[in-house]
Amino acid sequence: MKTDYVALYLLHWKGGIPIEETIEAMEKARIQGKIKAWGVSNFDVNDMLKLLKLPKGHCCAANQVRYNLGDRGIDFDLVPTMKEKNIPLMAYAPVARGDRLGTALTKQKVLLDISKKHHADVFQILLAWCIRNEHTIAIPKSSNSEHVINNVKAADIQLTKEDLVKIDSVYPEPIVSEPLALW
Repeated sequence: MKTDYVALYLLHWKGGIPIEETIEAMEKARIQGKIKAWGVSNFDVNDMLKLLKLPKGHCCAANQVRYNLGDRGIDFDLVPTMKEKNIPLMAYAPVARGDRLGTALTKQKVLLDISKKHHADVFQILLAWCIRNEHTIAIPKSSNSEHVINNVKAADIQLTKEDLVKIDSVYPEPIVSEPLALW
């Protein structure tokens, strides 16, 4: 990799090792300059609240979870908690590509209409929706240079309140807490 450090080191699953030991090891690596920051992945709201009560738990730089228009259960509690605690949410699978959900989303009339309005493709609208607030970053798959360019352009799309209302009418916000969507 030709680097002396890792920019963001993620714990992808809680696993069998006590989280206190994991935090201690990641903090040691950070202090030694081996990593610049550390975060977690697939932590629900209860996991995050427990983490933040631990010594150095507040040093968590991000929580990576599956989040897209079809998997928005975390909008009920995790997204507001992450925003309140000022910890970025890192969305993987932000356009739900590669599965039946992703295919269904690309054919949804409301999304097609919004994409035409913004002179974009549906995937750009899905990505723009995912990053619509400043506390969410997305890590979309980019298998070729055209995808990279389109993903970057999605960051310039400003969905209007009207767009968001239309999207919510088809893909409503959750009204109860839901478990994390996992692969």
